[in-house]
Formats: sequence, C-alpha cells, structure tokens
Amino acid sequence: MSESPVVTVEQGQLQGRIASSPTGKAFYSFQGIPYAKPPLGSLRFKAPQPPEPWDGIRDATSEGSISAQIDFFGTKQYTGDENCLFLNVYTPNLDGAFLPVMVFIHGGGFKLGSGNSNLYGADYLVEKDVIIVTLNYRCGPLGFLSLNTPEVPGNAGIKDIVQAIRWVKNNIENFGGNSGNITIFGESAGGMAVSLLTASPLTKSLISKAIIQSGTALSSFVYQKNPIENAKNLAQILGCESGDPEEILEFLNATSAKELVEAHEKLSPMDEFPEKMNPFGIVIEKEFPGVEAVITEAFIDLLTSGRVSETPIMIGSTTLEFAFERKTDDLQLFIPEELKIERNSTESLAIVEKLKKLYFKGSHTGVESLHEYWQLLSDFVINVDTHRYVQYLVQATNKPIYYYKFDYVGELNISNKVLNSLGLKHPMHMDELGYLFKNDYQKDVEPSAQDVKMRERMLRLWTNFAKSGNPTPDENHYITVTWLPVTKDNQYFLNLGQELSLSTSPDKEKMEFWDDLYSKHFRIWEHPKTNTETSPIKYDPPVIVDSVSESVTIYSSSEVTESSHIITETITSEVFESNNSIESHNVIESNNVIESSVTEVDDVVDEPIIVEQPLEPISSPKVEEPTPILTPKIEHEEPVSIGYNNHVNGKARTSNEIKMVTNANGAPKDVIRANDPPEDDLPKNIGVNKFVNFFESLGGKK
Repeated sequence: MSESPVVTVEQGQLQGRIASSPTGKAFYSFQGIPYAKPPLGSLRFKAPQPPEPWDGIRDATSEGSISAQIDFFGTKQYTGDENCLFLNVYTPNLDGAFLPVMVFIHGGGFKLGSGNSNLYGADYLVEKDVIIVTLNYRCGPLGFLSLNTPEVPGNAGIKDIVQAIRWVKNNIENFGGNSGNITIFGESAGGMAVSLLTASPLTKSLISKAIIQSGTALSSFVYQKNPIENAKNLAQILGCESGDPEEILEFLNATSAKELVEAHEKLSPMDEFPEKMNPFGIVIEKEFPGVEAVITEAFIDLLTSGRVSETPIMIGSTTLEFAFERKTDDLQLFIPEELKIERNSTESLAIVEKLKKLYFKGSHTGVESLHEYWQLLSDFVINVDTHRYVQYLVQATNKPIYYYKFDYVGELNISNKVLNSLGLKHPMHMDELGYLFKNDYQKDVEPSAQDVKMRERMLRLWTNFAKSGNPTPDENHYITVTWLPVTKDNQYFLNLGQELSLSTSPDKEKMEFWDDLYSKHFRIWEHPKTNTETSPIKYDPPVIVDSVSESVTIYSSSEVTESSHIITETITSEVFESNNSIESHNVIESNNVIESSVTEVDDVVDEPIIVEQPLEPISSPKVEEPTPILTPKIEHEEPVSIGYNNHVNGKARTSNEIKMVTNANGAPKDVIRANDPPEDDLPKNIGVNKFVNFFESLGGKK
C-alpha cells in the first residue's frame, strides 16, 4: 500500500492516507471530500449544486465540517458550519476490485449529528471487503426550511443525501467500488431517510439495497405539518415581523447560521425530546416545473400503491428504544392522532383501558411501572410503524424483506451506562451501532468474548446483505441460522440476542392490538395526499425564551375547537404525534387543520402567468409538447394582510458575516458573503412524480 494514496475523481485528485483497523488490517481513508458546492450565500436553503473542480491534489486526510448545530451531547453550544457537504470513503482496496458499497446516513432527528468517525468509524466494517461511505448533510432549518416556493420547496437536507449518492455512483469505481452495487443504510432519522429514498423518484436508479434501522418514513412526527408557520415562528424569534414568505426568506438569508441554529433550539429544545419534536423535518413538497422533489405525495400512498424501489430491504429495531422521563400519566397521548378518535370519548377511554391491560401488569403510574411505560413509548414512536411498514411493503414488492429485532445487551451497547443505572435488560435506541462501528464512547471498553462474537455476527449479516442481498448465504460458527424473508403469510424475523433465533411475528399480541386499532379507525381516504398549504391568515406568535436551555411550548393557529372554521391542510396522511408538548395534554391539536374565520387566497396576480413545462428526460418516450398552463387571475372581495401582530414589513438584523443590500423598505435584497459562490439556476432534470407517473402509464419501467 502506498503511504500517500492518490485517487482521481471527476473534480480532481485526492490524497488520502493509510489507516489501520483494530485487528491490524490496513485500509485506505479519504476524508472531507466535497460532494457539492458550499451551500452558502444565495445557495442557502436551496438544493445542493454539483461540486466544482479544483487544481492540484486536494488533501483528504481529515474530516470536513459537520452541519451547523448545537453540541447536545457535549458543550451544549453552537458547533459546526454551513459549509458541511462532505463525505468520507473507506476502502480496503484501490485496485479495481469492484467491491460492494455501503453508504451510511446518520441519525439525529434531522437536527444534529454527522457521519464523522467519532461515532461512525468504519474500521470493523471495512475489514469485510466492502467500501464504507459516511456523509454530512444539512440539518435543522438550514436543511429543512420550506416556504412552498420553487426557491425553497424544502427537503434540502434529503437532497444533500441524494447528491452524495450521485457522487458515489459517479466516482466510487476509482476507489475500487462497484457503482452498480450500492446499499444505503441508516439509523433513526437516517433510517427514515433510507425508507423515504426507496420511494423517491430521485434515487430509483441509484441504490441496489437498503437497510432501515429504528425509524421509517411512516413516522408522522418527522413531517412538517405547517412548514410556512414553522418558518414564521423561526423568523419571529429572530426579530422578523413579516408574514410574507419572500421577506421571511430575505430576512433568514441575512441571518448568521449560528443565530438560526440557536433560534431553532429555542423552538424545540433537544432535552425536551420526545415531548417537543423538531419542527423542521421532511415536507411533502409542492411540485414546481423544473424543480426536483424528493416526495410530492404522502409516503403511505406511495408505499401502499407499490411505488417503491424494487430493492431487497433489511429492517428492524431494538426491543426497547426509549427511556425518557414520564411527564404525564394520561395514556390517551398514545392514541395515534390520525385515527381521529375524540379525546375523553367513550371510545378513547376504552382504548386506554386496553393499553393498561396490555402493557402494564399493575398500576400504570408510579416508578414501578416505568419499564412498562417505556415499552409503550418505544412501540408508539418506533416499533408500531416498523411493523406496519413491513406489512405494507410485503404486499407491494416481490423483493426479499429481512426483518430483525436487536435484543442484545453487552459492553458495546452505546447506552450501556444508562442500561446499568436503570436496571434495564433490553437494548435501547442506537445500541446496535456499537457492534457495527468503532466509536469514541468505547475507547476504554473491554468487550467480552460474547460481545466480540455478537459484533462479528452483526458485521457479517450487514455486509453479506450488501454483497448479495442475502444476509445468511451459508451457516458457520457465527451465523447459525438461515434468515428467512417475510412472506404474506409469515412475518419471519431474526432475533439478535445472546444467540440467533428465527421466529415469527415479534410482540404478536401487542402488534395485533395496534393492527386492530388501525383497521377499525384509520381511513386512508380521509387523509391528505399532497401539500396545498398556503400562508395562514391567523397567526399566533411563538413564546420566546432567552436561552437555548429553556423550554418553550408553541400554541399555534392549528389549535381547533368545535366551532372553528376549518381549512383542511394537506401535508401528509400519516399524522399521529403533535408538535406540541406531550405534557400539554389539555390542548387538542389537529396537525392537518388550521383555524381561520375567513377564506384566504395567498397569491393574487394581475395578469396570467405562463408556467413552463418540465423538460423531457432523455430516457423517456417522445411525447407531444403540452400547451403552456395559464394561471388565471384570482379575485376576492377583501384582501387579507398577513403579518405578526398586524405588522407587515420585516425588519432584518445584519450579521457580522454579511454585507447587506437593501430595498426601499429597508428589507434585505441580497446577501453577499466572503467566497459566496455564484447563484446557479435550479436543477433542470426532472424527478417530478406526476411526470414519472405519466411516463409509467405509457409503459415505461418504474
């Protein structure tokens, strides 16, 4: 092996380094590779642009900056940088071996985290003759702000991941990888992103297999229900009193990344998870001509209609995901909101009684019932959706689905200290990662012989699947069973415990209860399919706190009473967790509706607007060019001004990072930063679901 390996990619040359695995095996490490242009200046909040070439040999021996965020597990202070679109490649061979490629997507609630080696060291995985790619993507509002406009449609962070996978597809052969055998895998929010990308038109030709760990895109709490309202909440905390999306965008573009991140933390303090969820998550995007969209329909519709990638899937969760402080004893909070069961009704109270009998041996209150409460919480947040996802998916695809439950507790469990302090006997969220990745938390940990055996099992199962789509191609000392995929008749799953065992229907009695609940109350046709949200007329500003450590509960205009006039908002069909605090159970909030006393028309135009049609993909059949669509003039009797406390014009604050150019009204017109990259046109390649569906209706392949 060369001590200073150099690899040529599309943008130029990279110099990496030789690293050594824990067992002494050498491998190549290339870190801090830019896979997109820095998302600075005019590119903030927008989809990533392809990276620019460089001259000479670029140093790739250290990791790039992580996404701007609060260091929740360390200093609790701001860290990272806006310029964060970097990936890392770890490979055992550069000599054209065409090795399988595994691209890992980190978790963190789409709010924090990175792909860096302090938590996701590839040292063990790369020993199994696979190439490992880890990456950073924009988190929080920088990655997920949506104004439902062509300029800021949302999901920029997911599009970062797509851009990274595209980069891998185009360049991985130069690292010894097989561009036709790419497996994406992720945990928590990363698992949600993986499952989402299996249904996105942007990645159908990019990925070969997918591994989904402790999170799916069926989890409704990850979606933004009112993205414009979320943007207004953020802007007002920062001092903007405008209700106009364009002025909000100008204001937020003029604000430093540090201020944005700290304001986001005030909206949803991380230490109040899961009571307060991150307001800046995935959005069902509006479709705009020429603008790529990750997803424009409710995920459940794509899943149940079979519009998902025909790829083998491995999916599972830990037996106990979460153990958080209990804030209330009201179990009605665990009745999914999309079931539309009236609170305190006879039906609702009857369901609570069933939950008590099913999950609690005695009283459902008090310290003695905490373990049972945590199991209910874990099922509600992760396990039920994982179960439902598998059930839907097996009806939609002929590709194998390998289902697992991780139920092993050892020294390499990341939550080991928590497990010991609470006396828990089941693994928690992220615990399986300690057996797949090297991490700084376990530097001084001495694993037992059983831990080493479990790690070897996990590494083989995951990499076998990446190589061939079959995690157990043969039995040996470590792999002692044949893992059968799920069928329509049998929900086979592999129990990853002290020993491997194959069973059917994990938590059968509990999952049958949830199945029965959904079959009786969930009506898919009653739920929104696409995003038609406009700026709400009535807006109640958020409560603002002075420091990032304080909590804040936001009661927005989505609170509903029986007498409210309701305008249905269509964000997603899977909604069962409120953005509001779980402890605030006296407030009933519908995540699909907003309160209003008048009808609103958001955009009024004086003249018809000609909207260009999307360009035709090269691979699509030739069709006649459609007639341009005319957007007619819309009128209403009394135009409604939108603003905060009757204010309309925004008042932007300047930052030390920027220089301002202002309009006549004082609002920022543009933002100029040092090394600000030129603003490019939005991507022109299609990925719009309507066109894809039209193409498929003509006989094209999915």
